Amino acid sequence: MSKQQTHDVQWLDDAVDDDYTAAAHYLSLLDSQKNVDKVVAEMREAPITEFKATDLLRAAQLTVPKSDDRPTREQIKKIKNGERISPVLLMRVPELKKVVIADGFHRVCAAYRRDPDVILQCKLAGA
Repeated sequence: MSKQQTHDVQWLDDAVDDDYTAAAHYLSLLDSQKNVDKVVAEMREAPITEFKATDLLRAAQLTVPKSDDRPTREQIKKIKNGERISPVLLMRVPELKKVVIADGFHRVCAAYRRDPDVILQCKLAGA
């Protein structure tokens, strides 16, 4: 991985509390509150891991929308201005052979628009 790829996006050392809350809210659509609480606690303790934007989208079985919505445009602006953004919060789901982006989809899309091979910082539960 080249140094430029790791420096294209400036990352916070950890996700902010609102990101964990958003992840829990999203995951509550997919699982019981008991399991969601466990996964979010695991995310909070997880070390930062790095993945290419293109690989993460493939693992999550998602694509970047053809046009950018407001949240993605806001993240693109933050990246261009060199602002630090939160790591992406992920949950591995082995039985589905995929990863769920619990929080940070718009950050992933914005980074991908900059460079599909840009390195994303993530926190992965279920590792």
